[in-house]
Amino acid sequence: MISQRCRAHLSEVGESPLKHLCSAVWVAIRLQGYVCACLVHAVVPCLFTHTTTDGIRQILEDRT
Repeated sequence: MISQRCRAHLSEVGESPLKHLCSAVWVAIRLQGYVCACLVHAVVPCLFTHTTTDGIRQILEDRT
């Protein structure tokens, strides 16, 4: 059911398929929030001045 390539990736990141699914969905939800902040910032530049950048940095730090 899970290809060798998928198993290798899961092993590389040290996650079970369910843990990987949950982690990926959580990252996607967080990114969607940052998209909203970025769109607001595009219209009102004084709002959310560092939200998206700081959030993406945090996501990357959480993954290492």
